[in-house]
This record gives sequence, structure tokens and C-alpha cells, in this order.
Amino acid sequence: MTLIERVQALYNDLGPNNVSRDRLSELYDDDVVFIDPMHRIEGLDALAHYFAGLYQNLTDIEFRYLSHWANDHEAVLRWEMTYRHPKIAKGRAITLPGVTFLQFDDRIRRHQDYFDSNQMLFDHLPIIGPVLGWLKSRLNSD
Repeated sequence: MTLIERVQALYNDLGPNNVSRDRLSELYDDDVVFIDPMHRIEGLDALAHYFAGLYQNLTDIEFRYLSHWANDHEAVLRWEMTYRHPKIAKGRAITLPGVTFLQFDDRIRRHQDYFDSNQMLFDHLPIIGPVLGWLKSRLNSD
């Protein structure tokens, strides 16, 4: 199984009851750096802790992988994530497009996710969401 296939299998299977350091260590280096628009996490222990909290708060999450590119030490995956959180968008499903950049040797040492954090979270919050919608419409008008 290729690294990309292993990453896809892991993220398609992770849930609130099966996030563990041991499981993540199959793919991630002990000194991994994980970056997304809202976090920078360094080290496998910190990543396992972050994922455990993240998945505990979600009602549902699913990834659909659209395309990928890889060479011997880098990979890019394009995906759509659909998730439900009881406190965001009244628990309705939110679909978010994104891209992951990976650097690896034997295991992943850098994982960087690119996505629109407004689309993920802030657009769906009371008060903030409508204000952001208004601001976006103002910025996009001629």
C-alpha cells in the first residue's frame, strides 16, 4: 500500500474511539509538524492529543479524495471533508474543500492542510457568520 493510500485509509477510519498515538505513529514521525490555518502542532504526542479532542467533538466526519500527486518525498492530496459538529450550523453537514501537503521519509514529518477557515467554521457561527457574509458581499461587489 502506498503512503497516499495509507493516509486515505487512516483518515477514512479515524473516529472518536480510535485515535491513539500508536495508530498515528504508523504514518507520522515522532517529530512531525502539523499545520492548518488555525493550528501549528509539533510532535506526535501533541498531534495525538489534538486529534483526540477534535474527533471527540464531531458528530460525523468523512473525506472524499479527489486527486493526488506524489514523488519519493512529497505528496499533495486534494479532498473534500464533510463534517457535523453539534455547535456549528445547528449540526448540519458542512462540506469543505482542501489540500494537504506532506513531506516524508519513512514516515510523515510535515503535514500542512490548506482550507478556508471561514468556510469551515466562522461562516456558520451566529453573529459572526452573517457579518462575514455581509463583508464578503461588500468586497465582491463592483
